Amino acid sequence: MTSKLRCVIVDDEQGAIEVLSAFIKKVSWLELAAAFSDPLDALNYLSNEPSDLVFMDINMPDLDGMQLSRLIKNIGPDIVFCTAYPEHAVESYEIQALDYLLKPIPFERFLAAANKAQNKKSPADITLPKNSDDDGHSHIFIKSGTQIHQVDVEKISFIKKDGHYIVFKVNGRELLSRMTFSELLELLPANDFIQVHRSYIVAIKKIEVIQKQFIQIEGKEIPIGDSYKKEFFQRVNFIGN
Repeated sequence: MTSKLRCVIVDDEQGAIEVLSAFIKKVSWLELAAAFSDPLDALNYLSNEPSDLVFMDINMPDLDGMQLSRLIKNIGPDIVFCTAYPEHAVESYEIQALDYLLKPIPFERFLAAANKAQNKKSPADITLPKNSDDDGHSHIFIKSGTQIHQVDVEKISFIKKDGHYIVFKVNGRELLSRMTFSELLELLPANDFIQVHRSYIVAIKKIEVIQKQFIQIEGKEIPIGDSYKKEFFQRVNFIGN
């Protein structure tokens, strides 16, 4: 089980602290480690205690949120700004804040920021392949949502990039995960898989039909990108006109 993210709230308004505290309690992978109305007290705490995520106001006395975030930048926690003022958004990106939430904060928006933090801190979506004692096949672990699936690579037909997600077609079903193609290609057995398009990786053994512009797997036509054609046809020893 993934450990919970330790959260700190820094806001000079008690009402905002109460709202954020209630939101944190609703999210199973978050825990409230501390809350401060004085940014100087928060600075002392963050300098000495491990924290993963800071929900921080900007307009505060003595030390504003932007100044505080710069002071803790090298300490490690991700920062989510929570403010009623949109004009600081550009500066927050320069600080590389995880997110920028405008008050009053809807829970759905808070949850989106929490998900960003979880995705950064959680283990990689796929671990290195390993050999199974039972069948001798290579297996990988795929993190899909809150579940981790052990998958026999022999059962993967193709993999598709869909926005920020990767869709694995496995034994007739689909698994949705978050990672990049470059990470994925490093983990899959190189002799068994090949990228044929900027959005597709296919299992060579699962190919049913090859044409100049596409291949067919399980009845689905998968395009062959121009920049991938030469390597693909060399790999499958395809000779055509």
